[in-house]
Amino acid sequence: MAKRHTHTCPIAGVLNIFGDNWTWLIVREAFYGATRFSEIMRNTGIARNVLSERLDRLLEEGILRREDVGANGTRYAYILTDKGESLYPILLALHQWGNAHVYGPGNEPVLLVEKATGLPLRPMAPTGSDGATLSRADILTEPGPGASLATQRRLAEATRQSQK
Repeated sequence: MAKRHTHTCPIAGVLNIFGDNWTWLIVREAFYGATRFSEIMRNTGIARNVLSERLDRLLEEGILRREDVGANGTRYAYILTDKGESLYPILLALHQWGNAHVYGPGNEPVLLVEKATGLPLRPMAPTGSDGATLSRADILTEPGPGASLATQRRLAEATRQSQK
């Protein structure tokens, strides 16, 4: 069963989980292959108590799972779940946006290249059912089955405004 949220907005729901930079950096480290508490702490510079809190939240949300890998005592590895793995396109989009708009062409700190060709990835973009790239004007925002009355009203008003 889905969790109940105070805002029926997917962006607000995501920000309730990922509303700070440390959480995204922990997820980044998981994609880079870091699994141990000490690795994540060293690679991000995050304080021990903050890392502990953020890991607990990611475990609670089902984004990471914890495995006991200690031969002599308890040692944990933090591993992405399928839900966590599904964050990859978002992380790639943030990565590409950062390279393009924070650092700029020719100053990218980390490049994303296709393994088979060595060529840079194309910028992330929404695609339609036919595979064509869509612009913002090609996409409608409609209330879903979980939308509150306030969300339904807000989206109806936004639709009326865009039709003017």
